[in-house]
Amino acid sequence: CCFFKFSSKIQYNKVVKAQLWIYLRQVQKPTTVFVQILRLIKPMKDGTRYTGIRSLKLDMNPGNGIWQSIDVKTVLQNWLKQPESNLGIEIKAFDENGRDLAVTFPGPGEDGL
Repeated sequence: CCFFKFSSKIQYNKVVKAQLWIYLRQVQKPTTVFVQILRLIKPMKDGTRYTGIRSLKLDMNPGNGIWQSIDVKTVLQNWLKQPESNLGIEIKAFDENGRDLAVTFPGPGEDGL
C-alpha cells in the first residue's frame, strides 16, 4: 500500500489536475500489458468490492521498464467532496501470461517518481 496525505485546505472544485504514476517492470519480448485501475467501495450485497475507473492496454517492447501516468482527477475530487467514500484504489498490471508487472516499491537502485 502507498498512502498519500492531502492538506485539508485542498478543495475539490479547485483540483485542475491529478496524476498517479506507476512503474511497469521491463519485459523480455514484445508484450501487451493490461492495466486496471479500480476504486475500492464498501462491499455490496452481491460481494462487489470495487468499481472500474479505467483500463489501459499498452504495447511494451523489450528493454527498460516504463512509467505510466494515470489521470485520477475525478477520483480525487470525489474523495475530497465525500471523504468517507475514500477506501482507496487498486492498480493491477499484468502481461498476457498473467505476470504482475506493477512495481509498488522501488527495488535496490530503482528510483521512485
